[in-house]
Amino acid sequence: MSLAFPEKSTEEINKITDEFYQNFFDIFLETIKILTISEKELKRRMQKGDVSILENYYKEGRSIVLAFGHLGNWELGAISYQTEKFPHGKGVYKPMSNKFFDELMIKIRTRFGGDVYAMEETVAKIREDFGTSMAVGLIADQNPSNHNAYWYKFLGRETPVFTSVEMIARRFNFAVVYYKIKRVGRGMYRYDAELISDSPKETSKFEITHKYIELIERDIKTNPSNWLWTHNRWKRSKNNVH
Repeated sequence: MSLAFPEKSTEEINKITDEFYQNFFDIFLETIKILTISEKELKRRMQKGDVSILENYYKEGRSIVLAFGHLGNWELGAISYQTEKFPHGKGVYKPMSNKFFDELMIKIRTRFGGDVYAMEETVAKIREDFGTSMAVGLIADQNPSNHNAYWYKFLGRETPVFTSVEMIARRFNFAVVYYKIKRVGRGMYRYDAELISDSPKETSKFEITHKYIELIERDIKTNPSNWLWTHNRWKRSKNNVH
């Protein structure tokens, strides 16, 4: 955090760190609560902001890539999406090795009618469902495991980034929408939608990736404690990827 915000004092960094850990434990408890939360209570905690673009794509029967980050409570954000008249949610996830917890997370993530795609099956599943209005949900701000990742300056440092948002959007010509989740109080959030690209095949290489990362970076800088710092985005450098 100090490297990402060199202009901040030790006191400021400590304050952000304390706020982050409070948020982190709240997210854990809130995510478990999804198993029993009512739709009414969910809507009270997740305030709908400007989501007109999602409503329009739903009316038009179009498919999109819904790109968001580990900001606010992304799990609450994902199931809130399922309660609205938006393109049908298909969340991409990485299966867990523990069968019990894997099934538990699938239950949480599909509580209000959404579906999930296992990461390695995503393209094949999209082909199967092609022609229906869908929203392929991707959280692609974590650390890629492969050594051939695209490198981009993120929070002032060369960082490996996923290009899956762009890859899927360009391959299927799905519009790309950024799903912004902002913490507005303890246990309270607001979500908005911003257009990244309506015609992905007309964009230049990495244009969508750059815009997506820039939006994540913007929201981290606005509220640093709102992001998931524990996934260590800089555990390897560009010059040492082995």
